Amino acid sequence: MKTTSQALSWFLLSSYATGCAACPFGSSGGLPPNDKAHSQLRRRLTNVNSHPVPHRKLQEEDCFSGDTYDAIEVDIAAMSALQADNVARGHFLGGILRLAAHDFMDFDQHSERAMGPDGCIDWQHEANAGLETIWCDEPGLCPLKQVYDEKYSFISRADFWVAAANAVIKISSDGGLDLKSTFKWGRVDADQCPDSATRLPEAGDCSQVQETFLNRLGLTWRDAVALIGGHTIGRGNTNFSGHEGIWVDTVEESTIFDKRYYEEVIRRAWIPRNEGIVQDWTWGNPDNNGNPRFMLNTDMCLLFDIETTFPCCSRTDLTRNNGSNQCDRGNTVLSDTPCGRTSNQEAADAMVEFAGERATGGFDNDNGPFFNAFSVAWEAATSNGHANLQELALSCTPTQSPTPLPTATPTPLPSAAPTNLQTQSPTAPPTANPTPPPVTPSPTASCVDVDSFTDNNGRTRDCAWTIQNGRCGPFAHLCPVSCGECACLLDKRVCASGDECCSGSCVAGQCACLAKNADCTSGDQCCSGLCSDDGTCAGKKGAMFD
Repeated sequence: MKTTSQALSWFLLSSYATGCAACPFGSSGGLPPNDKAHSQLRRRLTNVNSHPVPHRKLQEEDCFSGDTYDAIEVDIAAMSALQADNVARGHFLGGILRLAAHDFMDFDQHSERAMGPDGCIDWQHEANAGLETIWCDEPGLCPLKQVYDEKYSFISRADFWVAAANAVIKISSDGGLDLKSTFKWGRVDADQCPDSATRLPEAGDCSQVQETFLNRLGLTWRDAVALIGGHTIGRGNTNFSGHEGIWVDTVEESTIFDKRYYEEVIRRAWIPRNEGIVQDWTWGNPDNNGNPRFMLNTDMCLLFDIETTFPCCSRTDLTRNNGSNQCDRGNTVLSDTPCGRTSNQEAADAMVEFAGERATGGFDNDNGPFFNAFSVAWEAATSNGHANLQELALSCTPTQSPTPLPTATPTPLPSAAPTNLQTQSPTAPPTANPTPPPVTPSPTASCVDVDSFTDNNGRTRDCAWTIQNGRCGPFAHLCPVSCGECACLLDKRVCASGDECCSGSCVAGQCACLAKNADCTSGDQCCSGLCSDDGTCAGKKGAMFD
């Protein structure tokens, strides 16, 4: 099988930005031509590292509220609506998703320089070609960077990129996948990330998928298949990656985040394209009105054994209206050479599950399996390398949650010089049902961390690793002391019974939050994050989570 050695953009090999006087890049290799026009454009597309901000998290306010998260979504939606057409919209939305993905895909759990989501991109490397049309210092070219500078520069780039990508996913799925409840903030920006682009996967075969997603990011094959499903939105462009086209059937579909990508891999007769150049796969009309359909080797290998059967055709059973086989085109005759199924059963099973392929033929309309798997994988990938990430705050205005003042007459201060400074502040009298203040849990007979455990990849881990890598989500039940959840487990933690959960509800092995109007005693129990004065969970309005 012929492959390209170019490190390819994993998510959404984005197209050119429309509305520019000239295309950002004109060479097929991904690097800009060395002419005057492109040199001037390159100078305008100043990368972030030209104006480094040393390791800042939040400078002006040490807080990231639900309101700020929602405002980012509103701004992304407004910018998307202003795009000239679906080609431009696919580039814009896909480019944001790709920006966040390229930031987290350089993580290496085995390296002293782990990197990961740190707001740092190697802008000069060809693997990142095209991202400077999404993030640059020219407002007319990069509205995303402009809105960040004007409204959100108090949060780290890394946090903003993840929040912006979450907004893209919600907007392009028409609200079908809302990642707000899994978002945490506190990622720290890095000034420099030398050689980070060399860790991005190439489009050769599934060994690249395994090396990046499983070995370095610590994910599973199911996670990898879910994240690669991000190809469903956006497009490839010859100027940036050498690959041209869309992963789905139409340009309009390339602006929608759903499971169509998986359906396309299964339902079409894919044959090799551009052998000896920048090889990939295509089907049907080679042009498709200027939007050829294509798949990378790293898409096809998740379901087919293209290593041993190349060149081959994925569906030798499909014919055209004239009776000819869809695997045969011009000098390419592959109707007698089917691509066998991969021996990687975990990846193949995930592809079929996410596509919703029915045993009787066709596909269902349920995005749920894909959305659920993507949510789990995305949370893990965007949290790698950062311990102690924080939940969104209900409010960043301290006065909105004041300490209750006493309603009774406060205890008189002593007339002499006080010997205990605490008596200078009045203490509120106890109420009928006082709520004890939160305490930092410590090991007890009933709350202890395990010495070690085996993760989903069969690796031996301990609670120090759990904290270092921000993995309390799946492992808090094993490390309750380290994760600070001795009293009870938070929403979406692994559980055996409702008694372990703050919400009191354990559904399908996970702690479940309480819906609106359910009885509650604290906000931790409620999906909204708010327990009203009447002892029931509040709804969405003013809540932390949608």
